Amino acid sequence: MSRRLPPSGQRVLVAAVVLSAILLTALSVPALWGPWPGTPVSGETPRGAATLTGGTAHDVVTLTVSTPVTGTTGVDVRLAPRTGAASGRSSPVVTVSAVLPTAGHAVPGFTAAPAAGGRYHVAGLPLMMPGRWEFVVAVEGDGRHDRLVFPLTIPR
Repeated sequence: MSRRLPPSGQRVLVAAVVLSAILLTALSVPALWGPWPGTPVSGETPRGAATLTGGTAHDVVTLTVSTPVTGTTGVDVRLAPRTGAASGRSSPVVTVSAVLPTAGHAVPGFTAAPAAGGRYHVAGLPLMMPGRWEFVVAVEGDGRHDRLVFPLTIPR
């Protein structure tokens, strides 16, 4: 047998249901979301791309995975010199590789092609299955031997 709630309890229950419906609606409509602080708003990053940032003593390093799904994807690396860091005389060599430790898969290092403004590009990095990949960016040159690991889950 069910007991009837007093009017004050009914109002609290109705308010909780309405608030839950509003919250679920807001979370399920991506168009309502604004960009997270620090997210690039310009058209430089492809829609659906994943961007991760790390750093070394020399640079702030930004890795952008164009299509973070299984298959072949483009990868961009941007090196932004830190304030006060000594600038090198020549462009470093940037390589990008990927490892899926849970499955024992590894993609050998691809040398990234330099572009303007401290940017580097790998056209096709193969990701053979979903899982938590570790993208490894190595920056070599002018006495630098920097290595950064960016974890990224590839869903499908």
